[in-house]
Amino acid sequence: MEEERFLHKSIMLDEVISILNPSENEIYVDCTLGAGGHTRQILKTAKCNVVGIDRDPSAFSLNREEYKAYGKRLSLVEGKFGDLENHISNLGIEKVDAVFLDLGVSSMQLDNAERGFSFRFDAPLDMRMGSDGQSAFEIINKYKEKDLANIIFKYGEERQSRRIAHGIVEKRKNKKIETTFELSEIIKSAVPKKYSKIHPSTKTFQGLRIFLNDELKELYKALIAAENILNENGRLIVIAFHSLEDRIVKNFLRFNSISEKKYKQGESLPSFFYKNKRVSKPSDDEIKNNPRARSARLRYAYKTSVNNFNKPDHSYHKYGGIDV
Repeated sequence: MEEERFLHKSIMLDEVISILNPSENEIYVDCTLGAGGHTRQILKTAKCNVVGIDRDPSAFSLNREEYKAYGKRLSLVEGKFGDLENHISNLGIEKVDAVFLDLGVSSMQLDNAERGFSFRFDAPLDMRMGSDGQSAFEIINKYKEKDLANIIFKYGEERQSRRIAHGIVEKRKNKKIETTFELSEIIKSAVPKKYSKIHPSTKTFQGLRIFLNDELKELYKALIAAENILNENGRLIVIAFHSLEDRIVKNFLRFNSISEKKYKQGESLPSFFYKNKRVSKPSDDEIKNNPRARSARLRYAYKTSVNNFNKPDHSYHKYGGIDV
């Protein structure tokens, strides 16, 4: 597939760079390298260093020649961002100055029909962000009706989940469901036409993707890792596109941060402080130029001087994590 098909507009790029305020010799971690838009801008802004992480191996071939030009300033790591702490340790790095996550599926994945992320293209059911683990095909054709309904309801927030799951199970009795179009047709048949303003397959595809890539637990692990590896005043920046993701980020910061006005260096306080507690959203102009930015929600905080390494009171479910 030709590289130009993966033209990607980085979400809220100006806001991210403003918060980061890239400085010489600092180390930043882009946990979701993708097409590299945020990383390139960071490296162009200052003589700093970036660790780019992505579980999708195609991310590293996309801008291979350009990445080489940055030399040792850019370190590329193939892996899950939930393993952030190990990735940094393996590079011989103890602390970093920023951790950035741009969550959800990337444009290069959505626009690559072969990956099976989108119901816009007819392709084999895959939806894996990496190259390992079970695919959507296996979930759709092997899971019990009750489990399918739970996945679609909990991770896709789809109220018609039982009808959709029943339709899937009935259809696969005669033939395995192999493609995105086949699955989408089943969903459309199960969901009332006047049910939603969005495409009827949107929430089901989203739920399947989040579940099979274990995206919520990976986010939870990455947030805790960021707490452990950030220098004092290090920045944690997260852009979320889904209410389930944003809830975990919001609650993590709620339980582990304090306002800048109340922060006093050296005192036993939460791990982060915030200058602005409100969530940031893309401008109307950005949404007009890049409709995929519409649901983006940016939250950020700064690391305090407190070293709360592996706090025992962290809880996936307390922060809003869910299980099937």
